[in-house]
Amino acid sequence: MFLKSLKYITSLIFAFGIIFLLFENQDPLKLIEEVKKVDVKWVILSMIFGGWALISRGLRWIVLIDAIGYKSSKQNAVVSVAILYFTNLFIPRGGEITRCTSLNRTEKIPINKLFGTILVERVIDFVFLFGLMFLILIIKFNDIINFYMAIQSQQSENNNDKNIILIVAIISTLVLTFLFIKRWLKKSSFYTKTLNFIEGIKEGFKSIKTMKKKSTFWLHTFSIWIMYFLMTYICFFSMNETSNLGIGDGIFLLVLGGIGMVIPTPGGIGSYHAIVMIGLSVLGIGTISFGANGDTSNPALLFPTIIHAGQTLMAIIMGLIGLLILFLSKKKKNVLS
Repeated sequence: MFLKSLKYITSLIFAFGIIFLLFENQDPLKLIEEVKKVDVKWVILSMIFGGWALISRGLRWIVLIDAIGYKSSKQNAVVSVAILYFTNLFIPRGGEITRCTSLNRTEKIPINKLFGTILVERVIDFVFLFGLMFLILIIKFNDIINFYMAIQSQQSENNNDKNIILIVAIISTLVLTFLFIKRWLKKSSFYTKTLNFIEGIKEGFKSIKTMKKKSTFWLHTFSIWIMYFLMTYICFFSMNETSNLGIGDGIFLLVLGGIGMVIPTPGGIGSYHAIVMIGLSVLGIGTISFGANGDTSNPALLFPTIIHAGQTLMAIIMGLIGLLILFLSKKKKNVLS
């Protein structure tokens, strides 16, 4: 329990440390004025695409579950994924646990088997992400070089005492967390549990070979990533400054945003904003603004803020609906029993 709390606190420090640097000198009233200029219909459409991706992820999961010899209703699978999105807003990677436990309660599928299918999903999604990285390396090579140079330049510009203290605090916390976890693993029965977990993972990988609906699996996989792309691309039209960006730019920011979301912060808070802001500045939109260099009217910071806010709202709405459905279905079972 202590280690989990420490890990959670560390991720919060990291997330809000970045947010602090990004919005330190922002004027809330001016920020609201800039937000009012955004064409909301495109943000709402982005939220719809995000919801579509969520549903496709749930339907794809059913195919994997079916391949290992279990059955799940579409409703319960999608509800579990909605709870996953909702939980990840507060606890990094915690959604995978709640996703499996919620489906375990409704469908009685062993949790270790479900974790195996989730690992398969992760492998497939990472392959897609790396594939997009390779594509971007080809079509946006100069922008990638500029992205790297921008990060190096920003590090040298922000080399003040306040930033150094924050960075040292974050690194120290991460190191301490790692040492605590390493020490705890040596003294616990972790290895026995790991063997059981690995067995479930093996079953998950076998599911790709044995799945009957391969075409359905790949259809939903492509659907998920197309929706992820559209979530970003469609929001270009919500701001005048980004309205002229193209498909290649959308893929570039999708990859950067994906990396930002992989960083273990609650719901990608801070990490997503920072990395997309740097990416947009490389594309000639706005500037890189941290700390004292903060600029309320900076479109490079406003754009990821708008997208992230929209997708967070979508995850909250879908998550609350999912929790309500789970509660009602559980209540119905209790009445019938």
